[in-house]
Amino acid sequence: MKFTCNRDMLAEGLSIVQKAIPSKSNYPALECVLIDVSEDLILTGSDTDLSITYQVPVMIIEEIGTALLNARVFYDIVRRLPDIYVTIETQEKGGNLIVNSGKAHFEVPTINPDQYPKISFLSNTEDNVLELPAATLGNMIKQTAFAASQDSARMILRGVLIENSGGLLKFVAIDGYRLAVKTSQSAYQEEFRIVVPAKVLSEMAKIIEKSDKNIKFCFSESQVMFFNDSFSLVSGLLKGEFPDYNMLLPKEYKCVMSVKNQTFVDTIERVSLVIVDDKKWFVDLTTYPDQVFICANGENGKSHETVPADISGQEVLISFNVKNLIECLKAIEKENITINFSSEKGPCVINSDEDSSYFILLMPVKHKSR
Repeated sequence: MKFTCNRDMLAEGLSIVQKAIPSKSNYPALECVLIDVSEDLILTGSDTDLSITYQVPVMIIEEIGTALLNARVFYDIVRRLPDIYVTIETQEKGGNLIVNSGKAHFEVPTINPDQYPKISFLSNTEDNVLELPAATLGNMIKQTAFAASQDSARMILRGVLIENSGGLLKFVAIDGYRLAVKTSQSAYQEEFRIVVPAKVLSEMAKIIEKSDKNIKFCFSESQVMFFNDSFSLVSGLLKGEFPDYNMLLPKEYKCVMSVKNQTFVDTIERVSLVIVDDKKWFVDLTTYPDQVFICANGENGKSHETVPADISGQEVLISFNVKNLIECLKAIEKENITINFSSEKGPCVINSDEDSSYFILLMPVKHKSR
């Protein structure tokens, strides 16, 4: 095997496939990146649950072949090479991978590529493939995956529900305190419900963050695959019954508040500076006709501040976990938001008139007396 390519493009590909490669494994081959050179240069990383392949543009291919070597070591070498171009080849004897760039020369041990596990990528046709702009998919992930459970005993809550029905594609995540629902128009005719690990989708969002290409995905009973011309990502699906989130939505509201989002966030962050342990101490909101009173009582003292707001309905005194509240507000990314309070003990719904495709449900906590 011998080829020459751009150092930065190779480093980018390695950084992407490394998202699927465990730093430590009982099976050494899984700590490696598979390099496959034929008509193209293909990098592969996998932990068997998540697998990623990435095609790196190559300038010259002199000899085809494969090599398997430690991914972290190879990535650290490539990104520090002195020249923009790098030539890589395998030794006929000794089994080392030779890396030359400028005056830098490395000989890196490899292992037998036959030890690498076989990866099953899904077959795809136009009939079973959904296609979305990268920005749309990335935004749907960003606005929902944060609300998936981090440590729930129910594995299904660690995932994001992807649901297609009635011409709408929905991403839904819930952790018991927050529910996030993002909707997009869909031309895909078949109805389906799958649950993808939130961690996988978050990595997916990082991969496509700067892409201007469309992203396609297809699925089977046990796997989902996201792909375009440059990469493929395949992951197992989560099994189980995803909660009926529609049952959680309030039917009526006691109070409705409209407020400038950034001003509201800045004030909450400032007031909550007295809180160290946000699981024991909370931020309190009290609504008045033209303002909301925000206060906190924490380990480092007390604080309060008011923010102008357009408020209708009854007065509400309600408390929230400050971390959950701020994450929800920042996820909306609109200038103006509306918070619909069902009661002082019931869930509130946060949305924006600027984006009817997105809302968050947030549960309050039992407030302490001031």
